[in-house]
Parts: sequence; structure tokens; C-alpha cells
Amino acid sequence: MSDFKTTVTLSQDSVRIMKEQGYSLYGFKAVKASASGGAPTVWFRLQKMNLATNNVISWVESYQGYASTSQILPNLKIDSSNTVNTSLGNKIEIEKGSGNLIDTTVGIEGSVSFINNNSMQYTVGLNQKVNGERNPLCAFPILGTGSARVITPITKIALIFSTREISTSTVITKAMSQGAFIDLTGKGNNERTLHFDVNDGWSALGNPGWLKTFHAFCDLRSLLITTTDS
Repeated sequence: MSDFKTTVTLSQDSVRIMKEQGYSLYGFKAVKASASGGAPTVWFRLQKMNLATNNVISWVESYQGYASTSQILPNLKIDSSNTVNTSLGNKIEIEKGSGNLIDTTVGIEGSVSFINNNSMQYTVGLNQKVNGERNPLCAFPILGTGSARVITPITKIALIFSTREISTSTVITKAMSQGAFIDLTGKGNNERTLHFDVNDGWSALGNPGWLKTFHAFCDLRSLLITTTDS
């Protein structure tokens, strides 16, 4: 199980201004999926009162799969309480009749697969532990009996400061303001440090290739979700 960490630094003046104006920090996680119609959800939130000059986001490759009857609509919170612990390479079956989740070890390497054995549609996705809490990072539709979905987590995250009050688990399809897209893929790339300034926005020492910025109202589905054929 790998540990990952991203640190966001701010000057004391930036912290003061951000708190005065009510900015919180929101985080999202990238995935590949064998489905269209999916969307990212707010993975974590650092509330304005907790902003500091050094803000650490840490996560581990610890997952749960969930199945929900919540609809995938912008600004709607997904109820991800029907969960089962799982690992990459496992398959989750939605049990016929009960809708309970059963985790098995026969899946696709590097991914979590879902098989629906029940005669109703669901929203499925992954919860991943971040800053000590398990929160959903995506939501995808799955049809009834016999339908399947495959979700592969990607070690890329998006960070956005915003004055909007948004709960974790909420579907967000458009960026609330300018954001940072951070790539942690590849061996030995488990930590990143970047800076945010209220006047100059996002930056990192040496202008590294792992940091990209995106504009307000950017389509987060296109940024964070890659659709595969499998």
C-alpha cells in the first residue's frame, strides 16, 4: 500500500485574505472507467478555518466500493453508505434481491470491477481514504442484471479554492474557480509541493511538468475521467 502526499503552501497574507473571504480548498481524484455518464465527486474539503501556511493532503491506496440509488446530477450528494472493503484487482458483485455488496479476488489487475446481479440500476464508484477519511471520488451508472463497470484509480488530483459551501460526496461537473491539476504517476513520485498566491494563482518551484492549471468552469469530467473500452 503506497502513501501519497501533496503540500499546498500559502503566505501568511494569502491565508488571512482567503479566510476573510471564505475560501475552502476542495480536492478531486482522477480515474479511468469503462463507462460514460460518470462524474467526479468532491473527494475532500479543507474548510476555511483550517487553512494554514502549509496544508498537507495525504492519502493511501485503501479502497471501498459502493453502490447507491442516488442519481448522478450536478451538485447532488451521493449516498455512498452501502460499501464493501476492496483492493485493486478485485471484483465486487451486487447481490441479487438484497443489493448487498460481495467482494471477490477475481477481477482485473489494477482496477476494481463491478458486476450487477440485481434487477435494478445503481450508481457505483470508489471511496478512497484521504486525510484519514474514506470519501467517494467518482460516480458511474450501472444497468441491471449482468451489467459491469471497471474503475481504475489514477494518481492525479485536482485542487480548487472556492467560496462555495460544498460537502464531500457531491457531484461537481464544472470547476468553481481556477485550479491545479497534479500528476503523481510513476515510480518515486509520491510527494508534491506547490504554492498558491491570491494574486498569482498556482505555481511550483521550477515550473515542473507535473503541474497544470485549468480555468474556472472547466469541464471536470473531461479533466478527471478517462473512458476506456474494457
